[in-house]
Amino acid sequence: MALVRERRQLNLRLPLPELSERRPRFPPSIFSTGVAAAGNSCTTAATTNTTSSASSGICFSDLETLQVLGHGNGGTVYQVRHKRTSTTYALKVVHGDSDPTVRRQLFREMEILRRTDSPYVVHCHSIFEKPSGDIAFLMEYMDFGTLETLLRSHGTFSEAKLAHVAKQVLNGLNYLHSHKIIHRDIKPTNLLVNSKMEVKIADFGVSKIMCRTLDACNSYVGTCAYMSPERFD
Repeated sequence: MALVRERRQLNLRLPLPELSERRPRFPPSIFSTGVAAAGNSCTTAATTNTTSSASSGICFSDLETLQVLGHGNGGTVYQVRHKRTSTTYALKVVHGDSDPTVRRQLFREMEILRRTDSPYVVHCHSIFEKPSGDIAFLMEYMDFGTLETLLRSHGTFSEAKLAHVAKQVLNGLNYLHSHKIIHRDIKPTNLLVNSKMEVKIADFGVSKIMCRTLDACNSYVGTCAYMSPERFD
C-alpha cells in the first residue's frame, strides 16, 4: 500500500544573516581529535613498501603514522605526517582482498577524486597503488573531523553558523553537479570540517558520474534518514 503524504503550503520567510568575511568559530575546547575521513582496511604506513605518486612527488616511505582515526567499510584511516615537511595528512587505505562491492566503490571514488579540484571538496593529494592490490588515498587532514562529531560535541548550531555550513555544502554540490557528478549520500558523517570552519564534501563511494546532463539517476542508494522524500515515492 502506498503511503500518501498531505502537501502542506507553508508561507515561511527565514531571514539569513548578512554575509560577513568573518567565519563563525567554535570554542576549541569543545572539540576532540576528529575522524579526518570516512575510512576503508590496511597495514600501517610504516610497514608498507615504498610506493610513489607521480602527481605529487610524495613517496609512501616519507609518511610517518601518528594514529588511527577510524575504521569503516573494510578499511582504516590514519593520521600521518610527511617526514620532511611535517605536513599532516589523512591516509585512507583499502586491502586488495576487500569485498568486491567495496572495491567497485573504491575505483569509482578514485575516478571522481582525480576529476575534482574545489575548495568545497576534500582534496586528494596522491593515490598509491601497490602490486598486492592495496590502494591508499592521501587526503587533506580535516582536524575537526566530521560534521556529525561537531554536532554531537557542540549541540545545535546558531542560525548564522548553520547558514555558513549550508552555503559551503551547496557550493560544493554546485561544483560537483557542474562536473556531472552526483554524490547521492550527503549527510553529516560525509562532511568534514577543519579549524578554519571550512566544510568539505567527502566519501564518494556511492557517487555517480553522469555521461550526459539529462541522464536519469534512478538507482536508490544512500542513507534513508538523509534521503529526500521523493526518493521513496
